[in-house]
Amino acid sequence: MTHSFSKSKVVFSLNFILIWAVGKDYLQIAQSRDGLVLILYSFSYIPLNRTVHLYCTMDSKASNILSLFSGEIKEDNELKLNNDDFKQSIAKFYAKKKLSAIDQLKATPPYPTPHVLAQFASMAFSDCKHGDTTTPDGWQLLTTASNFRNGYFGTAYWHSEHQQVVIAHRGTETKSAFAFLIDLCTDIRGVARNKYAEKVNSASTFANKVVAALQEIEQEQKVSFEIFFTGSSLGGWLAQITTFTTEYLEVKSGIFLKKQKEQQGEDDASSPVQDSYDVTHNYHPHTVVFESPGCKDMLSLMADKLDVRQHGSSIDLQHLDITSYLSAPNLINTCNSHLGTVYRIFTDLCIMDWKEKFTPMYNLATQSTDKIQQAFDPETEKVYKDDTDRLKILEVVDWPVSSGLTGAELNDFLKWAEHLYDYHPDVMNAVPNEVPKGYHQLRYQTKAYEDCTIYLSIFTQDQQEFLEHYYSFRNMPEFFEPNELFSVMNNVEAQKEAEQKLRVFELDNKKFRCPDASSLNALIPYVKRLVLLLPHIKEKLKDQLSSSRKRNNV
Repeated sequence: MTHSFSKSKVVFSLNFILIWAVGKDYLQIAQSRDGLVLILYSFSYIPLNRTVHLYCTMDSKASNILSLFSGEIKEDNELKLNNDDFKQSIAKFYAKKKLSAIDQLKATPPYPTPHVLAQFASMAFSDCKHGDTTTPDGWQLLTTASNFRNGYFGTAYWHSEHQQVVIAHRGTETKSAFAFLIDLCTDIRGVARNKYAEKVNSASTFANKVVAALQEIEQEQKVSFEIFFTGSSLGGWLAQITTFTTEYLEVKSGIFLKKQKEQQGEDDASSPVQDSYDVTHNYHPHTVVFESPGCKDMLSLMADKLDVRQHGSSIDLQHLDITSYLSAPNLINTCNSHLGTVYRIFTDLCIMDWKEKFTPMYNLATQSTDKIQQAFDPETEKVYKDDTDRLKILEVVDWPVSSGLTGAELNDFLKWAEHLYDYHPDVMNAVPNEVPKGYHQLRYQTKAYEDCTIYLSIFTQDQQEFLEHYYSFRNMPEFFEPNELFSVMNNVEAQKEAEQKLRVFELDNKKFRCPDASSLNALIPYVKRLVLLLPHIKEKLKDQLSSSRKRNNV
């Protein structure tokens, strides 16, 4: 006798099995004598015999990928803000402004420079107050956040005209013995052992509070914000973690969980420009850190705890927009592997005394936030140039990783550097004769810095797609009609500006390139606002490109 209940047939041969009939949408567990456990979904009566034929209902909903529950990052209910009403200050400002999408696009500012972000990272070590004279021009303190028990401290600054917010996390505190001991526990448990530390909860909660407030204001006022994270040393480690939590996690019932994909409704193509702004977007933070101990291993662990490992994974660490600036290799910045773009900057080490060169004091000397700030020219906002008129910065290809208090890779580098009296010698000078040509043994390599090129990870997936489509369409001059594409702006000046700005970029091997640094720095935030404020342009471009390709094939 055969009972057919569904499209799929599953056959199990068992020594003995007892299965009770269950109704639809229930789970039943049955166990045989030899220990086999079965989970059966949605079936009715099954006859008992030695070969059991199961015709199971394979509902399409049953194949949905479920997010993993970790529960290790929790909302910090002890976190104290010194200004709980910071959202009101921002909301009132933009309520009076009444900015249109075109107003915001035409006023797109450049990103804060690494020099400015280094200042915020350094200021986080002091007791920040409203009206501080050391605050960079145009910026004002929104609020600070602290947890006395675990020693966390963070700051949030706002540039009202630029619609930008910077969150800086304090690094390891050395002024107070009590604070140093608390931070040391975080350093050992969190950084050295890649375990969840309480400061992760505090930093993530602070970032989430600021982001949630900005999203509410965006929905109410139709304004676009950019958010930036920064920090030095331990603060840089926390900044990278909050980049991850902001990009991929959300708070539900006091716990940080992976964001669920929301059902997107159809865009109303007839919406006017002012109403077309996508208020449901997620932030893609721009994170710049200094002397970070490396966060790649910790972020990999977090991704593994929160996402599936095979098909259907949605967390991509390479998508995070993280840039690290490191001085000479030391015990701190070689603690773990680094993620994202890494640069070696050359701080002034010539005045180090014997203790700073040959004792553990070397690590503090090369980690100095003052020295890092001094590596940047306050007039140009770039690193200083050397005697040959080249910027004193290189992109890191390989970097040593220490293990424990003394790491072989770091020690090899220090021996090499001491031998040559240079903390950045040519790698070829260190290759022994027995090593084949084209190889070397040290985990330290750099390459030339390109100030007019940046990795595409600085953009969201939507923005990258827009750039790729625009670049392809631009290379089809017989079909390319930018005036038609940008007509949705209903503003001739804005249309001309868009066409002019987007004329200069090139795409090459996951890199975004412009003719010069100033063009690059202006175009990055412009593309971001364009796609966010006027999403119909991206969809229109996609349709036009598809249509043109079809005509071209004909």
